[in-house]
Amino acid sequence: MSANEYTQIGWIGLGQMGLPMVTRLLDGGIEVGVYNRSPDKTAPISAKGAKVYGSTAELVRDYSVIFLMVSDYAAVCDILNGVRDGLAGKIIVNMSTISPTENLAVKELVESAGGQFAEAPVSGSVGPATNGTLLVLFGGSEAVLNPLQKAFSLVGKKTFHFGEVGKGSGAKLVLNSLLGIFGEAYSEAMLMAQQFGIDTGDIVEAVGGSAMDSPMFQTKKSLWANREFPPAFALKHASKDLNLAVGELKRAGLTLPAVETAADNYRKAVEAGYGGQDVSGVYLKLAEH
Repeated sequence: MSANEYTQIGWIGLGQMGLPMVTRLLDGGIEVGVYNRSPDKTAPISAKGAKVYGSTAELVRDYSVIFLMVSDYAAVCDILNGVRDGLAGKIIVNMSTISPTENLAVKELVESAGGQFAEAPVSGSVGPATNGTLLVLFGGSEAVLNPLQKAFSLVGKKTFHFGEVGKGSGAKLVLNSLLGIFGEAYSEAMLMAQQFGIDTGDIVEAVGGSAMDSPMFQTKKSLWANREFPPAFALKHASKDLNLAVGELKRAGLTLPAVETAADNYRKAVEAGYGGQDVSGVYLKLAEH
């Protein structure tokens, strides 16, 4: 590593994505201190050499760069407000998926306390997180980004610098809106084929050989074929992201029917009890009609 790269990182949040990402950092020679609200999740990381902290305040005290990978805006604010007095001189990198408007508010919170802020949400699910093939969607200054390139290269195959804070999270909502739209579109196609009496395996093979094929379809096709949807990216998280996208569109006075329709259908799927299914499991709600 070059002298200007961060070799010590604090990390808050060891969920489905956080755990494999921290594992990648440790395996790449970066020292990582971790905090997680549920201490039991820290055991496998501790065994790999991570330093486990009992409080966010202690972690922030010991590290100049702190990554957040938590569930939502409320969780981000709760953490940062709890350590506000210790943020002076610190760099906070938010990898959690929240909206551009929310990230700009977090930036103001951090900077008013004397820290620096950047956003770096990722595109990809547990498999890419484990393999280090995520896409890192960065928004913030190059001065913050450059020393983090090594860390980002360990968790992702490519880092996109979209510009200032707000643009990285905007890109994440663009990608996840497409994910939701594609998940619904493919699900509707499967249901249409069933209505015509076409075998699901046959239509899956036909779509896979057509111009409508995609890496997403290849990843998910067995789920539609088997009508079983174990989660790689949970439907409830896709619904949250689609709702964030719709909120941003409303603020901008922009109407995008496909995004709004997908958001509505994913919301209904969550309300129907399918939130723990894979994003492609919106099929189960659509199949009820």
